[in-house]
Amino acid sequence: MSERLGWTMPWSMPSRRFSPHWRGRWQAYLPGAFVSRKQGTQGPGHGVERLLKMSPVVSLGSARALELPTVQAPSLEGVSVRVPTPDDLTEEDLLRAFHEKRRALATSRERQPGESLELGDEVRLNIVGYCDGKLIPFSARFGMTTELAPIEALPGFSEAVAEGAKVGESLQIALELPETYPVEALQGKPARFLVDVLAAHEVTLPSESAPEFLEKLGLGSTLGEMMTHLRDELEDAAAAQLWVQARDMVLDELVRRAPVELPRALVDEELRRRWVQAEGQGMLEHQFDVDEQREALQGWLTDPTTRADVERRLHIGIVLKAITEEQKLQLTPEKLEQLVRDQLEPFGLTAADAHAALRESPETTKQLAEMGWYLLAVEHVMNKAKVTFEGSEQEG
Repeated sequence: MSERLGWTMPWSMPSRRFSPHWRGRWQAYLPGAFVSRKQGTQGPGHGVERLLKMSPVVSLGSARALELPTVQAPSLEGVSVRVPTPDDLTEEDLLRAFHEKRRALATSRERQPGESLELGDEVRLNIVGYCDGKLIPFSARFGMTTELAPIEALPGFSEAVAEGAKVGESLQIALELPETYPVEALQGKPARFLVDVLAAHEVTLPSESAPEFLEKLGLGSTLGEMMTHLRDELEDAAAAQLWVQARDMVLDELVRRAPVELPRALVDEELRRRWVQAEGQGMLEHQFDVDEQREALQGWLTDPTTRADVERRLHIGIVLKAITEEQKLQLTPEKLEQLVRDQLEPFGLTAADAHAALRESPETTKQLAEMGWYLLAVEHVMNKAKVTFEGSEQEG
């Protein structure tokens, strides 16, 4: 693939892959949300909204109407994890990152109503999938903005949209779900997807070797230099991600030390909250009937992978709450603002944005404070834990 771009992959460079660093510290990352939205800052309010949706702490705050189980805080003595060596970067990783750089500097033209689409367009879609006469769990998307490009988990979908869809119109796509489809019970089955094309932009990518493109990127004066810098960026991101993995391993060890039985109603309520956030509100706004809404929710309630993830997050939250109380941790206003500032930084927001967010509304302040307590507890346990990285002498 690299030959078509006219450059050689810089694999002979010394790799910094196994040197985790504090510049990409674990505190700067929250567990991922169920719903991924298009990256990009749309102002402080949107950044804070996305941050709160990603926070697992909102789970406990929303569940307080139900009785939370109590657990004895686990000992923090001897908590030690060894983070395995990650996979090496691939040519595909580098090409994908290069593609995103080009798209960020592309020019675009809004397509008019009735105009056909092409692969590579930026599109805004409503999508709902059906299989065996029922809604496919997690398939509903409303106002989703994305590049119209092949999807590994749903081969043929984007190609069918590009071939048959027009701006402002709807179409139905019949596909066979692949054997690798995320919902195991639906693998290999025929499905149909209803798609509304709300808007589209034709995207024209800059020439990868054009001097003005390389100048705008600021990563070198030649394509080879740019790719070397791009690899450095990916390795920095991978090193930062190792701290996220270390944090998850430490939290899982604490959960193992403090077993607790979660009431089914508590897990159901959290699943229901997440479904409303991801699909339910959109289904209501688009006038899906009650039976279809109930059907979609049931898919979330019965999916074993989703349920296990929610149980883990709730368990972690309960254990961290117990640690906070036992250790008598104190969250000062200054510390809260610092923690919120660190979390908002990846969204492109500033210290002033963090300061304003904490005063935006009583509800936002409450949710950010709950998140702050969670982060304070994580910071405390990570400072107590011993973290070792395979292939590196560094410990945390």
